[in-house]
Amino acid sequence: MSAVISPCGLYRYRLEREVQPEGVTFAYFGINPSTADAVENDATVKKWIGFTLRNGGRRFIVGNVFGFRSKDVSRLAAHTASTAQGPEWAQHLDQIIANADVLVPCWGRSGKIPRHLRGELSAMLARLLASGKPVLHFGVTACGQPMHPQMLAYSTQLAPWADREAER
Repeated sequence: MSAVISPCGLYRYRLEREVQPEGVTFAYFGINPSTADAVENDATVKKWIGFTLRNGGRRFIVGNVFGFRSKDVSRLAAHTASTAQGPEWAQHLDQIIANADVLVPCWGRSGKIPRHLRGELSAMLARLLASGKPVLHFGVTACGQPMHPQMLAYSTQLAPWADREAER
């Protein structure tokens, strides 16, 4: 169990959990980190543990569209994209992508984040797709964003994002 948190405590850039001895490494991408750290799991991390086990993963790494830590996503409203991401966000994001075998965007509906930051969701998807690695999802919201795992059954299957794009 590990986490990379800024010295000031305002940003979490990376979270990692080992769940079993063998398998692939998943990278999950949410909107912004909450309370999980190197020791404590929050509800979403517990869900990722279950999905990783059920999908044959050995470990998972968590990155976010924004590194700013808060239980309340509306607190992002006071930030620009740069201050919501944090000064070390890009380097950690690139490393997460490099360290993972499978990339899973799963941030939920875009309406929960401030309007001025919504373009960052498309930018993140483009970055993940440009990696050349498999990009999977748990389904999409009514607005076409990748579903958040919190309320999904563990029987929910991961599907290729490319298949979703082909349906359009």
